[in-house]
Amino acid sequence: MLACRHEKDKDERAAKLIHLFYLKVSFLSMKFTLRQLEFFIALARTKQVSKAATYCHISQSSMTVAMRNLEEALNSQLFLRQPKGVQLTPSGERFLLHARKIISDSQHAIEDLQFQPELAAGEITIGIARTLSAYLLPAIISEVEQHFPLMVIRFVENEPARLIEQLRYGTLAFSLVLTSNISHDAGLNVETFIRSQRRLWVAQGHPLLSQPGVKLTDIAGVPFIMLDTDKYPDVICQHWQAKGGQPNVVFTTTSFETVRSLVAKGRGVTILSDLVYRPWSLEGLRVMRKTIEDSSTYMDVGAVALKEKPLAENDRMVLDYLRGIIIRLDDNA
Repeated sequence: MLACRHEKDKDERAAKLIHLFYLKVSFLSMKFTLRQLEFFIALARTKQVSKAATYCHISQSSMTVAMRNLEEALNSQLFLRQPKGVQLTPSGERFLLHARKIISDSQHAIEDLQFQPELAAGEITIGIARTLSAYLLPAIISEVEQHFPLMVIRFVENEPARLIEQLRYGTLAFSLVLTSNISHDAGLNVETFIRSQRRLWVAQGHPLLSQPGVKLTDIAGVPFIMLDTDKYPDVICQHWQAKGGQPNVVFTTTSFETVRSLVAKGRGVTILSDLVYRPWSLEGLRVMRKTIEDSSTYMDVGAVALKEKPLAENDRMVLDYLRGIIIRLDDNA
């Protein structure tokens, strides 16, 4: 009896091993390339096959074939085809997070193999706007410190006007700011690294998502959650008034996470840039994005320094490195 049970257990373990083997073989046969993932990310970003193909320097037919092959490999529909373009399915939204991570990890793997730390020594103090401090600083600070291991690099967060004052006082080498939200006076060198488009943020299942197109007039009567940081309320209200309307602001906060949570819970909508977009609230609820047809506003991100005080060589190297990181982050947004 015991011998029979022992043999049965062995057979069951063998069966499980065979099952795991075939699962592994099945997984390995599910092949997709990094290039396909780059195409997928481009299409998810542009929402149009023609624009994604142009961005990736391929034909529209090649883009279409690559996405069909990717969907077949994953055995999942990633896009809904619409008259004016495409929209990600819920599965496509989830896979987009993985695709971006795979591409980012592969880039980091190559960079790590080629990594040569910059051995310049010294100290530098860099100003940073609050919006960028909240979302940019956690993503870049470790990488910057690893690249400049012999430098003491300090970041100081403040309002844009105060950062420019500190530049004039000589306490900052340069500042990372929203260049679209500051005065470009003659005494400043202002460089814009990226232009991050602002889009509508809504909860999953919100009625506005089902509309073929959304305009500012469609949003005017909907409760609006206003983020109050880096002069954003002035920027968005002035833009809205230029279109002949105004947002229906029901709550104002300085917290990005409060905005995200309230939007995800369906308490209102907001309009914020792709750079600060995250698809999930702290409660695990989904936040969706949609382009506004008659509203093209951007959050410009860059650096500001004094014209009368050229950057020292070490400061210039740090600025150049930060520029590259920010552009890379925008590509993955």
